[in-house]
Amino acid sequence: MEENKTILIAGGGSGGHLFPALAIGDELLSRGYKVKYVGSKYGIEKTILKKLKKEHYLLNIKGFQRTFSIKNIITNLLFPFRFIISYVTIKILIKKINPLAIIGTGGYASGIPLLASLNTNIKTIIHEQNSYPGITTRKLASSVDCVCISSQESNKYIQGNIIHTGIPLRNDITEIKKNEACEYLGLDKSKKTVLVIGGSQGSESINKYFKKNYQFYIDNNYQLIWQCGIKHYSKYKNLNINKNIKILDFIDKMEYVYSASDIVVSRAGALAVNEIALMKKNMILIPLPSSAANHQYYNAKYFSDRDAAILIEEKELINGVIEKKILEVFNTDIDLGFNANNLIMKDAKNKIVDKVINLIEA
Repeated sequence: MEENKTILIAGGGSGGHLFPALAIGDELLSRGYKVKYVGSKYGIEKTILKKLKKEHYLLNIKGFQRTFSIKNIITNLLFPFRFIISYVTIKILIKKINPLAIIGTGGYASGIPLLASLNTNIKTIIHEQNSYPGITTRKLASSVDCVCISSQESNKYIQGNIIHTGIPLRNDITEIKKNEACEYLGLDKSKKTVLVIGGSQGSESINKYFKKNYQFYIDNNYQLIWQCGIKHYSKYKNLNINKNIKILDFIDKMEYVYSASDIVVSRAGALAVNEIALMKKNMILIPLPSSAANHQYYNAKYFSDRDAAILIEEKELINGVIEKKILEVFNTDIDLGFNANNLIMKDAKNKIVDKVINLIEA
């Protein structure tokens, strides 16, 4: 009989939860394990897992909505029913594939598989990306076999078998020579370049700000790579009126845009912050104010307090505030990127997978 070496990885909703799952999965595959993924029909994983041809299962589950609208009220009323159906679905799936371990990387599809596996012989592991842990981590930390945290700050909020591993990053997030990156993107290597990323889905508030202020980059002969998000692209694509302005809906090759950039303006999701830090880039962080428990603010503050990032809250986004900070960075010897790089752990994948295997073999 063939040895069972299947591991289930559950997580998604956004790139910040999905891409660490993929990084862990790829490392497990390289060590001879079979990997299957669980996500949500409503998350970014629906498209990306299919595109990458990863074996996966999608649950009919949405997270609890925090903003007020008729649509969100209906979604929240449906949550208990979707939860029960998803829980039963996962129980059947677990019985069928009998995984050695289940790894949750966050998002509304990760908690159900972990919950369904408690008090079984299946090993359960959580990877928490944020300084302030998400609700799944806070509720299940003391019940699962291990919690891998990305920041020591998380220790303040949870108890259990906790190890500090950092965030697992994709193998393709590697530095490329700036001239090669600029050539690939059709940019001028001699010009200062600013990258704007509003998270995997884009940020409308950041988009509106740059719509009002993009003339600054033309006037100063700076290049602007502006990722506005797929659902916002139709609103902003017509602003591609100057060779210095490059507006994109989604970026597949992040290593090229990071390598071409001198400074990055970004939301403060843990994955994005760690990727930027790995690439040693100066960064201006604008936390999403509606993020769960304001975790993006705490992510940004952790780096800002250590002279590794500039923190601007969304309510402070008045005309010119970002550009003033960009000029400060360009006109001084500030090296926020160097400081940021020293704050992150760079062997997270190995640490996490080593721990998973140790638990399985114990």
